[in-house]
Amino acid sequence: MNSFTLEFDRGSRVPIYEQLYAYIANGVRSGLLKENERLPSKKALASHLGISSNTVDAAYSMLCQEGYVYSRPRSGYYVSRLELALPAPETAVSEPEQTSRSYRYDFMTNTVDAGSFPFRTWAKLGKEVLYNGEALLSAGNCRGDIELLSALSKYLREFRAVDCSPSQIVIGAGMEYLLMLLCRLLPREAEFAVEEPGYVKTPAILEGCGRRLHYIALDGDGMDAAALSDCGASVACITPSHQFPTGIVMPIGRRAELLKWASAAPGRYIIEDDYNSEFNFVGRPIPSLQGMDSRRVIYISTFSRILAPSIRIAYMVLPPEFLRSAGDILSSYSSTVSRFDQHTLANFIDGGYLSRHLNRMKTLYRRRRDILTEALAPHAARLGLSLSGGAAGLHLLLSGDGSTIGRILTRAEKENIRVPRMSDSYHSYDGEGDTLIFGYAGMKNEDIPKAISLLFDGI
Repeated sequence: MNSFTLEFDRGSRVPIYEQLYAYIANGVRSGLLKENERLPSKKALASHLGISSNTVDAAYSMLCQEGYVYSRPRSGYYVSRLELALPAPETAVSEPEQTSRSYRYDFMTNTVDAGSFPFRTWAKLGKEVLYNGEALLSAGNCRGDIELLSALSKYLREFRAVDCSPSQIVIGAGMEYLLMLLCRLLPREAEFAVEEPGYVKTPAILEGCGRRLHYIALDGDGMDAAALSDCGASVACITPSHQFPTGIVMPIGRRAELLKWASAAPGRYIIEDDYNSEFNFVGRPIPSLQGMDSRRVIYISTFSRILAPSIRIAYMVLPPEFLRSAGDILSSYSSTVSRFDQHTLANFIDGGYLSRHLNRMKTLYRRRRDILTEALAPHAARLGLSLSGGAAGLHLLLSGDGSTIGRILTRAEKENIRVPRMSDSYHSYDGEGDTLIFGYAGMKNEDIPKAISLLFDGI
């Protein structure tokens, strides 16, 4: 064997030499590496895998000590003969089932335009942080480094009218992590009201934390305050700026009603998920709910839609009364976001790059929305379907009777096109028709008319 091909988990606590040792040892035990087969030289393997010769030497030494390989002077390392106590398996181990399907066209909503990511700027800022970041190798603040907290505080005040100081912000690797932290901060007896339909991960996370949930049906303005009062919950989870998946933008009157509900009894709070608030194509975005009452609203958002889902940086703004208990609880945690990434993002915000990138993306996505609208509109008119949702967010909605929607979905399956359904966002769905969700952020402009033509061909 001239070389090995493997990928190291560089984020793992297991050292690289141990990962290499385990890979070769498994190869010997499974019979993939045969008795007396010569292993690659330390220098050649180090060069191939992009690691140091010392790392390979450490792995080979462990393998020799445990009898997996043996060395010949001035010749190299060879696989030992093993007399395994366990019999060989009667059947071959099957390959893991593929969980991800590749689609011809994909209208999912959790994507962004990858080609528009500011690679050069991000790399430049990242290098600057890395070259001057010796101090960042030590553990940072459990809530996040002050540089990012300060940059976020200014950004949120200017763009989202969020009333907060850096001390109120907590950084985390994804909104899922932050929701789990919130479950630690809120009383154990607190019950949660969630939107129906809504973002399915939110109730899944809350239920996983052992919380009781109440699903509140939405009307044209969002979550109804009267239904919220009747259910007995003390925490309401809402997306007022752009509700997913309906696209409802909660008007000021309904916001005031929900804030009145929160202030009517002690221990009531609103979790404001500011999903997709940046992408508003008709006027300026409505200011955050938190800016209207910073004592009763817990604000959560993320950079996954502005930059990329893989940049796992989310944040929440806690009410002042939470800060002491949050400090006690968070002191037993470490920050889940790399300090290098935190400082890169802080410089990205402070340098004005984020606001310029956001403006570019709004222009790009507005054009993409228009292309999708132009492609869908004739078919919607012809089939008596309703097209909506273009004022904000990054998806359009196509609603109609079950029969027509079913035929479109049949076409989608035949042509290998993924189109989500709103009914999948319900805890319990008993509607007569359905609504298709066309996320367009990750689509190419030229592919949109092609995909829509295939979906409606012959319908």
